[in-house]
Parts: sequence; C-alpha cells; structure tokens
Amino acid sequence: MKKREKKRLIVVLVLTALIFVFMGVSYSLTSAGRANPLSSAAQFIFSPVQSVFSKAGRSVGGFFEALSNVYTYREENERLKTEIDVLKQETRSIESLKQENERLRELLNFKETSTEYDMVGCEVIAKDAGNWFGTFKVDKGTSSGIQKDDVAVLRRALVGKVTEVGDNWAEITSIIEPESSVGALVTRTQDIAIAEGDLGLKDKGKLKLSFIADSAGLVAGDSIETSGIGGVYPKGLLIGTVSEILTDSAKNTNYAVVDTEVDFERIREVMVIKSKQ
Repeated sequence: MKKREKKRLIVVLVLTALIFVFMGVSYSLTSAGRANPLSSAAQFIFSPVQSVFSKAGRSVGGFFEALSNVYTYREENERLKTEIDVLKQETRSIESLKQENERLRELLNFKETSTEYDMVGCEVIAKDAGNWFGTFKVDKGTSSGIQKDDVAVLRRALVGKVTEVGDNWAEITSIIEPESSVGALVTRTQDIAIAEGDLGLKDKGKLKLSFIADSAGLVAGDSIETSGIGGVYPKGLLIGTVSEILTDSAKNTNYAVVDTEVDFERIREVMVIKSKQ
C-alpha cells in the first residue's frame, strides 16, 4: 500500500472514531438532561448526517412498500381480468339466449298468424359438412306427424323439403342443393319460372332462376316466391330476390341469380308444414 493511501485510511479511521465519540458523548449528556457546548456542537455537526441517514431509511422503506404495492396491484389486476372474462362470457350467453328467443318468437308468431298451415317447430341437430346448410337433420319425425316431402320454412321463407324421416328425426334438403327444383313466380309480373339449386352457386347460398320468358321483363331486385305449381310447395312462400340477369351462351337463354331469403349459413330452427293427407 502506498504512503498516501495509508494516510487517507488513517484519516478516515480517525474521523470515524471521532464521530462515534461525539455521538456517544452527545447521547450521554442529552439523556442526562444536560446540554452543554460539547453536546450542542455534536448535534450541530451530526444533525445533517443523521438527516441523511434518516432520509435514506425512509427511502429504503418507501421502496419496499412500493414493491409490496406492485405485487398487490398485480394480484388485483389478475383478479379483475378474471372477473372481466367471466362477465364477457355471461354477456355472450345472454346475447345468444336473446337471439334464440327472438328467433323462436318469430317462428311462433308465424305459426299463429299462418292458420292455413299445420306446422311443427323443429330444432337443427346435425348438418352436412361445410358452411352451408345444404342437407341437415331436425329433432322431429313421424311421431310428430312429419312425412316425406313436407315443406320446411323459416318464417314465410322457403328452406326446403323433407327427404328422409324417422320416428324422432327428419332430414331436410335445402333449395340450394343442385338436385332441388321449385316452381317460382316473379311477384311483380306474375311470370312463371323455375328456381333451382346450382353447383356453382351453392357455395354462395344462391339459386338459379331458369325458364324465364323473354317477355317477362325481369329486373334486378324483383322478388321471387313459390308458384304453387307442382303440388309440393305451397304458393306464396318467399324464395329470394333477383341480384343478376345473365345469358347462357350455350343455350342462348336468359337466367337470373337469386339471393335467397334464408341465410343458409345460420339455420338453427325451422317450421315443417305438415301435409294434409
């Protein structure tokens, strides 16, 4: 160790010793109830030092208190997040129940106001693969009076017909399936046509309107309904709305694309019109 460093170390040790001596003397005199110049001098010298250590102690205490608060806030934040997730789930459940209630109310109102039909409400229990309800099963069958070729509707819109039936289930083939064909009527002009499923339009939830008379004057926006011709589908059920009028170059005939009234991606319940036989 160099001489200069030794001298510094000695000075530090001496000053440290003097500080403790002054503090001890000051404490002894103060605790004895006496104040003299020595104790006053000690208080004067060491008050700033004591203040620094006191502030440092408060800062350290404040740091640990803040650290404790961080953990408390973190736990509170996690608890609130959990509560929010639960409330969101409850909100989604309430909204789902609300939508189901509205759908069932509409079906009930249709049944009550359509006294010309004998209908039974059904819930969808299965469907074919894919997004579209081309073919699906419902939870009612022959035990509820449903027969093959009975018509399925959603409010006053045509869904399809029963193609297979069991005791407590029925399979319904929708009008968007390529093998489906419905006698149609242009509401505005009363012209007759055929609404049929098309392989190229099924994945869009649309229909093809064929056998349109050249004199029909069909325009985009025309409403299409069932004509009642053919004896399967009752007259006056909504099919959809014309969105495009095109020409089949191979056959040199006009046809139209129809946007269906029913949303074939989101069928949950239907009404089946029971035959009068």
